[in-house]
Amino acid sequence: MNNKTSMANRKRNVKRFVSLMVVLTIVMCYVAIGYCTSDTPTLDIEFDTAQMFAWAQTIITAMMPVLYIIMGVGLGFIVIRAFKSAFS
Repeated sequence: MNNKTSMANRKRNVKRFVSLMVVLTIVMCYVAIGYCTSDTPTLDIEFDTAQMFAWAQTIITAMMPVLYIIMGVGLGFIVIRAFKSAFS
């Protein structure tokens, strides 16, 4: 048997082993779930839209000065470019 054939057989064996381990893990998980007698814990998420919009308004209000500064710097560059092109 040459090297390529033994390498292909080795890869095939590894794939079989990995697939067998995946199947065994899934089966063990189902068995473990079957032994659970209590209720399954759930995650209850309640969305209060009024509170979400109030929080968003707070964030927007807090970020407006940053927006004003960035707009002022941008407008300054536009004005400077306009004066530069007007007097050149």
